[in-house]
Amino acid sequence: MTASSSTSSKSRPALGLAVVCAAHFLIGADGLAVAIALPDLQQGLAAEAIDAQWVLSAYGLAFGGALLLGGRLGDLYGRRRLLVHGMLVFACGSLLAGAAQALWLLIAARALQGLGAAAAVPAALALISSMYPPGPARTRALSLLAAMATVGIMSGLLLGGVITDLLGWRWLFLLMTVPALISAAVAPRVLPEARDGRPAVRLDFGGAVLVSAGLMAVLFGLTGVEHGGVASVRTLVPLVLGVVVLVLFVLWERRTPAPLIRFGILRVRSLRAASLAVGADALAFTSVVYVGTLFLRNAQGYGALQAGLALLPVDVVALVVSCFGARILARWSPRAVLSGTTVLIVIALLWLARAPVPANYLIDLMAPLAVLGAALPAAFIVATHEAVADVALDEKGLASGIFETANHLLGGAIGVAVYATVLAASGYRAAFLTAAFLVVLFGLGAVFQARGKTSSSARVRIGDRSEDR
Repeated sequence: MTASSSTSSKSRPALGLAVVCAAHFLIGADGLAVAIALPDLQQGLAAEAIDAQWVLSAYGLAFGGALLLGGRLGDLYGRRRLLVHGMLVFACGSLLAGAAQALWLLIAARALQGLGAAAAVPAALALISSMYPPGPARTRALSLLAAMATVGIMSGLLLGGVITDLLGWRWLFLLMTVPALISAAVAPRVLPEARDGRPAVRLDFGGAVLVSAGLMAVLFGLTGVEHGGVASVRTLVPLVLGVVVLVLFVLWERRTPAPLIRFGILRVRSLRAASLAVGADALAFTSVVYVGTLFLRNAQGYGALQAGLALLPVDVVALVVSCFGARILARWSPRAVLSGTTVLIVIALLWLARAPVPANYLIDLMAPLAVLGAALPAAFIVATHEAVADVALDEKGLASGIFETANHLLGGAIGVAVYATVLAASGYRAAFLTAAFLVVLFGLGAVFQARGKTSSSARVRIGDRSEDR
């Protein structure tokens, strides 16, 4: 089984990388920017607080539920095509959200944004592996992608507050439309097309519906933890339903002649290590953004802008590490890097857990945040590289979808649900301690699965697939 990649004379890796990074930055900034603007949005549409939360939930459900499908569609029909169409859908959703005069229309627009992001994000990661062969160039490209994703997410805190205060919440969405359209317009001119080289096959529509519906149901159930608790009907019913649907999906895939997902891909050790590592990374990052923001606002008495500025050390250090740390990271094996970053992340979270009220910002907050700013992007760079390193060319989009689903499911859904429950029961210190425990759990799993050598591990071809021994 082969994969094709059209690298015409129009393909320009540097400009292509800029487009991919811009898309990641934009999608990353969206989540926290909208969260900061939620009170103004609620007031502007005269909505109840519990109803306004669906502006965030609709995006998360659509994005997390469609990532696997988006990744596989890129393999089958072209990753550049999925990136372009994903950014166009994201732009349409942004424009519709900015013009929405009713809450239901805004919620629908946010779901549209989520679907566009689910098509673009796995395609972007897979395209980098198509543009750059294994080596220093690919490591640098993945480092820059990690930088843009991290900076985009953290910048959302500041951008959301500044744009909402100066221009109003509608402009938060309207301003996203322009860069999304520019990315979609430029991508065909600078990016190569890359897809499965087999003759066109019919999409496994039944599998696509089952996996997307199952993941969305699980995510919907997890969003209920924050509002109704772990044992509420609002939480348990969709969780159980989602698990049942995902079991049906597995049974369906084993019987269909052209499955959407080949489960043998999960035997690739580097992909397993990457998924566990990005899960640990996401859980730690979510604890900083979610628990940390609430701690600064409610316990330390910071304003919205103050809280955003207080978290800037993560952003600044992450940018430096992502831009200049690639060469250093390349000298170490994935196992060594993940071991070191896991230790640093746990130390930083324990440091935050002991922060008193009131806290000394430089010692109790800025120092551990700077440590996280160094460790989180280092782990993310290694994880993104490993996610597609040993996967067959025709399944890099699927591998990216698995990787991004682990990122979103563990960080954005499970992390928030767990931290919200712990916060309500035991407070901020317990939430940070819980985050440290989860990072140890998933981080150790990643370390044991990761390669212990800097060079490519031995691989064996099985049915025209590349898998680790």
